[in-house]
Amino acid sequence: MDKPNDQFYEESSLSRNISILASLICLGLVVYEQLYGNSFSNMVVMLYCAFLLPTVGLTKKIRERYFLYTQEYIIAFRGFTSLMCAVFLMVWLIAFLTYQSPPPFPGQ
Repeated sequence: MDKPNDQFYEESSLSRNISILASLICLGLVVYEQLYGNSFSNMVVMLYCAFLLPTVGLTKKIRERYFLYTQEYIIAFRGFTSLMCAVFLMVWLIAFLTYQSPPPFPGQ
């Protein structure tokens, strides 16, 4: 019996490196938000992480193995989650750069 061609299932190294970088950014944001964040930026980071999971996890190998007949929809879903990750990362950057700490006493 012939061995299946694994090259068909392989992802490009650029895609794998982008996935690793996005995961490291997610980990760094979660650690930073736990130490220094506020409630709004925590929610943005959690949404970024939630949309990152299908973006990183639905690789070509997973699509071929588990979603054989619905690949068009999974590809569109992965594109949507990638876009949402970029949007939430930009929202977090805006919130980080424009954050003003509240005064210690009301009326100051």
